[in-house]
Amino acid sequence: MPEGPDSERRPIAAGDLDRRSPTFGFSPKESTRSGAVIAGRYQVRGFLDRGATARVYIAEDLATHTPVAVKILAADKAPLLEFRSRLYREAEAMRSIDHPNVVRVIDVGETAEGVPYMVMEALLGESLGEYLRRQGTIPLDTALILLKQAAAGLAAAHRVGVVHRDVKPDNFLLLGPPGEPYGLKVIDFGLAKLDAANSTSTTGNILGTAEYMAPEQILVEAVDARSDIYSLGVVMFRMLTGHLPFETAAQTDLLRHQLFSSVPPPSWLNEALDERVDAVVFSATRKHRENRYSSMAEVIADLDAVLGLAGQVSPPRTPQVIPDAFAPSTERGREALALLAEKFGVHARVSSVG
Repeated sequence: MPEGPDSERRPIAAGDLDRRSPTFGFSPKESTRSGAVIAGRYQVRGFLDRGATARVYIAEDLATHTPVAVKILAADKAPLLEFRSRLYREAEAMRSIDHPNVVRVIDVGETAEGVPYMVMEALLGESLGEYLRRQGTIPLDTALILLKQAAAGLAAAHRVGVVHRDVKPDNFLLLGPPGEPYGLKVIDFGLAKLDAANSTSTTGNILGTAEYMAPEQILVEAVDARSDIYSLGVVMFRMLTGHLPFETAAQTDLLRHQLFSSVPPPSWLNEALDERVDAVVFSATRKHRENRYSSMAEVIADLDAVLGLAGQVSPPRTPQVIPDAFAPSTERGREALALLAEKFGVHARVSSVG
């Protein structure tokens, strides 16, 4: 296992794959697009995966004879401006970030039928979400190294004014054979906020995955790097305990907890963890963002300390805002909270742990 994102060990990339195979070592499914050439350059070899809005194919870049992943908007979403804009925003965000822990975008355009597509580097691996659904947890040292890489990739995004807004296990790609990850790349910037873009949903809808979202994001207030830090803290909790901090089938209870309840110490669920790990999770997931880490660099420094690569882990921070409870800072946030209270019975309840 390497020491971190600047390790000399490279991820499995295009040049490492078997060029003699028509699928370059991937295991795609047959597709009606197989054999088709997109933009006169990318020949589809098979279907890899699908999401809610797009399909991903393995293809050969006929100009370089290397594999690429082509993400094409689903046919039923292609006519809709919201989803077209989201794919182009994702491409713009990813192309603005040059970092080894962020997947690289090669090209973007439209098929002959007018369907938007994005071409990315092809990487062998699985998502962190897939790994956790199969394995439950990740050993502490491995988890900390992967979290450092995730934080480094997200820090690079923050430096160019991009907030991911959907930090969760399914949006981290683990590099290496299944079960033996040695690296990580941040993927799927489809919900990213760019400095020039509106920071909230144009429809007023919540964008993201509620289980991992910071309180300000739930109330569609402006987000910044600290919103991604909150989400990464929840990911850390999930990696080390096998559980989410708030597990409930009731959306009402989930929203209430995300807005007002402190994340419990991960050591409550995994006795092998100590107060240093608890401190990192606490400092990442404070409800009031002024009480969280202010940057991913601070997160990385404390992860290094837990790994024994640096000094001492900062103790759980004395909150600058007391009590550490979320309160809307905008009229829009107050309106959203009132709407949640009316519709779901979500009322403020201050809870503090640690």
